[in-house]
Amino acid sequence: MSASPSSFSSFSQDFDLNLAPILDCFVVLIAFVMISTSFAAVGILDAGVAAGGETELKTEVPSVRIAVELQKNHRFLIKLTGKENRQISVGAAGNDWDHVALKQQLDEVKHKYPTATGAVISAADSVKYDEVVSSMDQVRKTFPAVMLGGL
Repeated sequence: MSASPSSFSSFSQDFDLNLAPILDCFVVLIAFVMISTSFAAVGILDAGVAAGGETELKTEVPSVRIAVELQKNHRFLIKLTGKENRQISVGAAGNDWDHVALKQQLDEVKHKYPTATGAVISAADSVKYDEVVSSMDQVRKTFPAVMLGGL
């Protein structure tokens, strides 16, 4: 028993595919990707506020670059690169950050390299925001130009 052509007339194989919603999604996704790529390139953020020092910042190229890393277990690591390559470790004061020892070490570096005016601060993921800000304040006392960097 074969089906007559009139029984298939209710099942039409012609249909219109509406591509407008799919194209709308792609346009939004492309715009989102284009906008977000401009923010992904930020490696160092200049967090400089008006310097507390009385002298103006000099525009000379420093002989060393100073990076201060806030590590786990309340430890600082000062990295010098450029004319001198070395690392200075500052241990914890009990169960807290030793900002006094950090300032002493940074003062020694500033005395040895007076042209250095800036430092980059980076922190481990486990370090709290308040601790980063208080460390920035300590570093800013010696080096007025403070920038935030990532590990």
